Amino acid sequence: MKPTFFVLLIAIIIASCNQPGCRNNTNEILNTKDKNSWAYQHEMMSLIDENPSKIDYYFERRAAINGESFIVMNCYGPDFCGELKTKFVPKNVESIKLQNKGWSGAKLIGVGFRKTKLENGHEVFAFEKLEKIID
Repeated sequence: MKPTFFVLLIAIIIASCNQPGCRNNTNEILNTKDKNSWAYQHEMMSLIDENPSKIDYYFERRAAINGESFIVMNCYGPDFCGELKTKFVPKNVESIKLQNKGWSGAKLIGVGFRKTKLENGHEVFAFEKLEKIID
């Protein structure tokens, strides 16, 4: 009886993962560059700028990069998927919730960005808006 319970529990956990998975990534830069490279991150920004309303965002984690706070999220577009790092600027109650660790894998609805430059001159998205978190 116990093994059946554990198999069922594992199946439920796997099924609860709501991210679509990366099945159709046709972008050469995203396929060949390191996720932490500026080329990769700038390509992600360009792809999101092209069609922001067709992108699904999923919270991955918070990260400190060069002493600044970032949100790392998985992004899924019509013909790409990848990891985007955005400077964290908590503006509302929903975005402030992301300061807690329990949201990994949660879908982010109504995400908004603005472009900003870091001290090193690289342009990044600053995470500005979040309407809803679906866990």
